[in-house]
Amino acid sequence: MKKLTLGIWLAAIGGAAVFAELFSAGAGESTLPVPPVMGGLEKPKMMVVKPTAREPFAGQEQTLQELNDLMVFDLGFSDAFRVYAETPQAAFLHRQDVERNAISYEDWRRLDVNGVMMDYIVKSELVPRGPGLFELDLMVYDLVDGVRVIGRAYGGPPHEPFARKNLRRAGHKATAEIISSLTQGQVKPITETRFAFVNYNAAKNIKEIYLIDYDGWKDSLQQITFFNSITNFPDWSPDGTELAYISYKNNWPDVFVHNLAQGKVLPAAQFKGTNNTPRWLPDGRNLIISMSAYGNPELSIIPKEGTKQPRRLTHNNWPEVSPDVSPDGNRVAFVSNRVGSPQIYVMDMDGSNTQRISYVERKCESPFWSPVPVGGDYRIAFSGYYDNLQSDIYTVRPDGSDLQMLTDGKFENLNPTWSPDGQYIAFSSNRLGKHEIFIMPSTPNRLLPDGKKYYRVTSNPGENICPSWSPN
Repeated sequence: MKKLTLGIWLAAIGGAAVFAELFSAGAGESTLPVPPVMGGLEKPKMMVVKPTAREPFAGQEQTLQELNDLMVFDLGFSDAFRVYAETPQAAFLHRQDVERNAISYEDWRRLDVNGVMMDYIVKSELVPRGPGLFELDLMVYDLVDGVRVIGRAYGGPPHEPFARKNLRRAGHKATAEIISSLTQGQVKPITETRFAFVNYNAAKNIKEIYLIDYDGWKDSLQQITFFNSITNFPDWSPDGTELAYISYKNNWPDVFVHNLAQGKVLPAAQFKGTNNTPRWLPDGRNLIISMSAYGNPELSIIPKEGTKQPRRLTHNNWPEVSPDVSPDGNRVAFVSNRVGSPQIYVMDMDGSNTQRISYVERKCESPFWSPVPVGGDYRIAFSGYYDNLQSDIYTVRPDGSDLQMLTDGKFENLNPTWSPDGQYIAFSSNRLGKHEIFIMPSTPNRLLPDGKKYYRVTSNPGENICPSWSPN
């Protein structure tokens, strides 16, 4: 079997049974053989053993089940492994390991799940560290070669333990390490990412910005604007610390930058006329917006602090909106109605070499560059309308070739946004009645790891639209 070299820090912590054995090697580098998980080879089979608690605590069963479900979902959604939840036989083997104070590789190699033998076993333990405080211990075993490949304590000494409300953050961090380590970085984990999106209260005609974890966990839902106005088009900064968006909170559409850690909201564009559809440049210091201070909506670049005059990119007689800059910072995709209907165009950053790349009959909206190449080239996602009732999500190469339609059914499918690894696209759709945020694969004829085509993220009241996927 092909081997990859993996260096993983092993934390030295105390603990009973197998966990004491796990970390007995102490901190240091280990060169360990890891089965290949990429390159078209069969995906490794991975058993996630239900987490245990070192000591009893209030709400234990619900907490452990939540952590178990999170880990199974995260690892499965990575599409790097074939993931299996704990079976009765696996539970029995784990109890045996605890009694023996060591893992029996021989017994685990005989674990049979409908004729499938496991390559990896994932074990975890929650350790109470005070009232409402925890440490999460993680270990991953390679059954093929009989070695431990990951050992980590999240919230263990010398670090501070985490509160119950941060359990999912620790769980997502643990699964991110599993995915990154076992794939040698070939799969970029998205387990710690979030969505910013717009919630529309039609009765009050109010739109506010919310955040939610990528897996849609209901308790991760967080409202971050309280303007009682129309706030729209959130976009994450490249480092994931800020959001740009537009708001009518001052009775006119202006662009604001919201520092999430500090809660500060500062104006970036309050020019005469409309200031609309902001997107970050890759440098994280500037924004590209559509603004009508020139009389007609045109594209301009502004510093995020709003301290300098805008640098105008277009000089045309038709509206140009919804810009998005390529990952290398050299080109812009945008919407223009220069042919009579809104279509997607690409141009160089100096306004030259403009090329139309969409030809959907009625109109097109919301171009969004993929953050990484997909199928060998960068792609641009957008929504295209055939009539007032149906719009679909498409992707296309920057030269307009290889158009691919990803959605189906007579629904409104709008506002595509890419996952950081380029494997998924999130969008808003009314396919279940009202608009919700969904995730789907970014290439046609591919299903999600659970065999379905769409994964629903939101379920809160109101219309949920305009998602933006965080970079980290």
